[in-house]
Amino acid sequence: MRKIIMLCFAFLFIGKTIAQEVPLLSNISARDNINLNGKWHYIVDPLENGYYDYRLMPLKDNGFFENKKFNTSELSEYNFATSAVMDIPSDWNSKDERLFFYEGTVWFQKDFNYKKDANSKGILHFGAVNYDAKVYVNGKLAGTHIGGYTPFNFDVTNLLVDGNNFVVVKVDNKRHKDNVPTVNMDWWNYGGITRDVNLAQVPNTYIEDYLIQLDKKEKGKISGWVKMNSEAINQSVSISIPELKIKKEVKTDAKGMAYFELKANPVLWTSENPKLYEVTISKADENIADKIGFRTIETKGKEILLNGKKVFLRGISIHEEAPFRSGRAWSTEDAHTLLTWAKELGCNYVRLAHYPHNENMVKEAEKMGLMIWSEVPVYWTISWTNPATYENAEHQLHDMIYRDKNRCGIVIWSIANETPHGDDRDVFLSKLAKYARTQDNSRLISMAM
Repeated sequence: MRKIIMLCFAFLFIGKTIAQEVPLLSNISARDNINLNGKWHYIVDPLENGYYDYRLMPLKDNGFFENKKFNTSELSEYNFATSAVMDIPSDWNSKDERLFFYEGTVWFQKDFNYKKDANSKGILHFGAVNYDAKVYVNGKLAGTHIGGYTPFNFDVTNLLVDGNNFVVVKVDNKRHKDNVPTVNMDWWNYGGITRDVNLAQVPNTYIEDYLIQLDKKEKGKISGWVKMNSEAINQSVSISIPELKIKKEVKTDAKGMAYFELKANPVLWTSENPKLYEVTISKADENIADKIGFRTIETKGKEILLNGKKVFLRGISIHEEAPFRSGRAWSTEDAHTLLTWAKELGCNYVRLAHYPHNENMVKEAEKMGLMIWSEVPVYWTISWTNPATYENAEHQLHDMIYRDKNRCGIVIWSIANETPHGDDRDVFLSKLAKYARTQDNSRLISMAM
């Protein structure tokens, strides 16, 4: 077993990415997972000496992991084996009092065991890392991700070995003008691996994504699709909703897509009766269970209609702050406490401000009958004319909608909060709103003004 891993791995890591970021696995909690939550070793690196040389150039490959020639006594301050440990998911601000105000780089490392299987892939999934993440598996760069509140995953199949493996994550939460959010924001900039980490074991051809909802045009019909991770034709996929006596088998087309329409008259989800149905999407070597509710949401003039009936949204804004302690909220228990307080106030609706909250929060709100406003952190002063900033915002919007499109509790996608008037802003947000419509035309689009 590997005894000591040094932060000098950056010498090797800066080369070509071996793995790749792949489209998100929908419903990660329903997969066959190795959960990597728990104790992770961590090293604070304010000058980023584990990543850059003295000229702030990325360090070159010195062959440490390939040739085992590195003298481990030279950089003892970067020895993970003797470093402190931190519970993950969490934030370093509340877990280490020395880091309460810290914004910068911290390295995290964890060992895990894995059994290789030629018939399966390993997808390393992070619920969120704030803000700039570089992920390495067994000394090789798996990939990078920008954005602190949306999930991402990498296909690390080719990086895994039988037996002991290790993952290292470089996390940098420094704020920059062109980021989303930008430098100015009125919530705490928690740094770290703030949500669940899982290594999903899926078949080589797996169900990547799916959509199941009431048909927007025709009453008495549930429609949707299932998507494979590759262009796998003639894959048999089954959609089952036992309570509605539905079991439908469909075949994938040349693009790996299978479409379906199901006659059904489900009990519609409401705040008073938040009905969810057990749904299973499966194929011969894979089975994914979900709980899905069915409802319609639309506007008529200035009225909002839920299932065709006028509804008044009585709600509050909630930040992803842990109840009864300081720090970032992430668990189902945290979510239940926060949402129970909202229910006790008489709410039928919550605004999850000002960024996509964790999946536990969304699912728990839906289960408790709370309608949801879900938002991306285009907040206050964004760099409206910077193409990279727009691309970042659009990517976060995509991932928010992608992850939660099957959650009927979400009735509003919000694209911004309290932004200053101006032509550049209007161009930016108009483009973002149009993009949201291409991703989901079944919900309301909004922004806070």
